[in-house]
Amino acid sequence: MSDVMKSIHLLIVESDLMVLFSIGQVIRYFDNYLVVDKVEHADEAIERMKVVPMDLVIVGGQENIDNWRNLMGLQHKARIILLAQNPTREFIQEAVACGAWDVIMRPVAPERLRFSLEMFRYRFMYTEALDFPVQQERLDAIFFPRERHQNAATGAVKNSEMLDKVMQLIEEHDGPQSAGEIAEILNVSRITVRKYCEALVNTGKLHVKNKYQAKGRPIKQYFLV
Repeated sequence: MSDVMKSIHLLIVESDLMVLFSIGQVIRYFDNYLVVDKVEHADEAIERMKVVPMDLVIVGGQENIDNWRNLMGLQHKARIILLAQNPTREFIQEAVACGAWDVIMRPVAPERLRFSLEMFRYRFMYTEALDFPVQQERLDAIFFPRERHQNAATGAVKNSEMLDKVMQLIEEHDGPQSAGEIAEILNVSRITVRKYCEALVNTGKLHVKNKYQAKGRPIKQYFLV
């Protein structure tokens, strides 16, 4: 995994200019969503998705909502956020069963959309970073939202001052840092630093990657989200 997180390819299907503007303002909050295209109708989205792989599709407008199942059938990896007006229970049940990422009611609250995009980004990040052999804590980070996972992740670390020191050091240094490098600067044990780094990873504040060497086990390096 590179120091820069892989871009999340996003397609927006929406004809309402005000909603488009609102979505755009929310997306500006993130630096790793790549808006591949904005189209008004589902049939345009279908043609676009035949050419370009998408990670996430935001679908709004009643006519487009009625055709969202056709979008889901094009790319099995793509997930969909549905911006629905007064969705029925049956609609919600089908959306969940078919693998939609989220259903957000119109008028769309920007904070609600931001939360959905943040959770998708979080899961995407951890799925991309999975190493073999897979560890349960990494799967937990994928399948549990950040807020639910945060309590378990930070429960193992009691010293908030040390947590702040580790985070500050990584913020001040250019490029990924290993637990050993951080430990040497802070004059504490590598095991201690790694515990705090993993807690910061599990709460979404840091990324982690493996640096492979000619011999021996790879070294875990930590860097800012």
